[in-house]
Amino acid sequence: MRALERLATAARRLPARRPRALVLVYHRVGERGLDPWRLTIEPEIFAGQMETLARDWSPLSLTDLVEGFNRRRLPERAVAVTFDDGYADNLEVAAPIMLEHGIPATLFVATELIDSGGPLWWDELASLLLERAQLPATLTLSSGNGHRWSIPPVAADELRAAVSMQPWEAKPGTRLRAFYEVWLALRALDAPTREAALEEIADWADARRPSGRVLLTWDRLREFDALPGFGLGAHTLTHPALPSRSLESARAEIAGSAERLRDEAGVEVEQLAYPFGAWNPSVARLVAELGFSAAYTTDGSAISWRSSPHTLPRVPAEAQTTSDFSEMLTDLSGR
Repeated sequence: MRALERLATAARRLPARRPRALVLVYHRVGERGLDPWRLTIEPEIFAGQMETLARDWSPLSLTDLVEGFNRRRLPERAVAVTFDDGYADNLEVAAPIMLEHGIPATLFVATELIDSGGPLWWDELASLLLERAQLPATLTLSSGNGHRWSIPPVAADELRAAVSMQPWEAKPGTRLRAFYEVWLALRALDAPTREAALEEIADWADARRPSGRVLLTWDRLREFDALPGFGLGAHTLTHPALPSRSLESARAEIAGSAERLRDEAGVEVEQLAYPFGAWNPSVARLVAELGFSAAYTTDGSAISWRSSPHTLPRVPAEAQTTSDFSEMLTDLSGR
C-alpha cells in the first residue's frame, strides 16, 4: 500500500516538473564574419527557424508567456523569442522576418551601450586579438590588475576549428585560449577601466580600434517597440557581470537601465536579462525587490512550473541549423 501511495505521489508531481515553455535568445542576424562567441545567425537560417516556430510551435510575447507561467496556463509548445544588446540588424533584418511569420519579440537593452553605439567591447577584443596571425609575443596590461599573457601565433587550422567550439573549450597555448583569458579579465573590469585596457591592447597590437555604429539608436529602438507584438526589456546600463559587482553597484545598473528606458523610449520595463546570463541568489533577490516580474539567464534549458520567475532560463539558438533547431526544441521541451 505504501508503495502505491508513493507512486501516486510521484505521479502527481510529474506535471510540475515537466517543461512547459522555451525562451530563445539571439544577438545578431547577418552575415557571419569573425564571431568566436557564435552570436551571429545568418538571415536564411534565422528565417527557417522562424518558419519552424510559426508552423510547429505556439509563439508568445514574453509578457504573455510570463503571465501564463504565473497562472500555470500555457499553450502546448509555448515559445518566446528575445534579443540581447540592441544590434541594428535586430530591427533591419530580424524584425521583417518575424513580422512575416507573426512572431513577437523582446529586445533587452544595455542603455549606455546604445548611447555609444558600438562596436561592443567583446567584438573589439576579437578583432584586435584574432584577426592578425602575428602579434607581439606578450601582452601586459597596466589597466586593472596588471595581467600578463603569452600570445601565440594563430595556427593554420585554429580559426577553422574554432567554428565548432566555444572559446573556453580552446586548448591552452592557442590564440583562441589566450583571447578567452583576456576576455575573462576584461569582463571583470568596470567600464572606464575596460575602455583603458582596450586602448592599451590596440596600441600594443599597433592596430586601429574598430569603429562605426553597430547598435540601434534611441529613435530606432522606439520603432522596434512600436511594432506589433514587440517590446523592450532591461539589460543594465553598461552590461557588467552582475555577481562581480557590489549590491549597490548592481542596483544602480539594474534600476538605472529601467529608468533610462522610461526616459528615452517611453516604456515601463518589467523584465530583465542578466548580462552574460550571470546571476547569483543575491542579485536575483535584488531584481525581485526592484519590482521586475521576471529575469532571464542563458542556462540553455526549458522553463518548468518550478522555475523561479527571476532566474528563468533561455536557450541560445544562433548556432543551430534549421533541422538541428527543430530537434533541439523538441528535446528540450519534452514534446
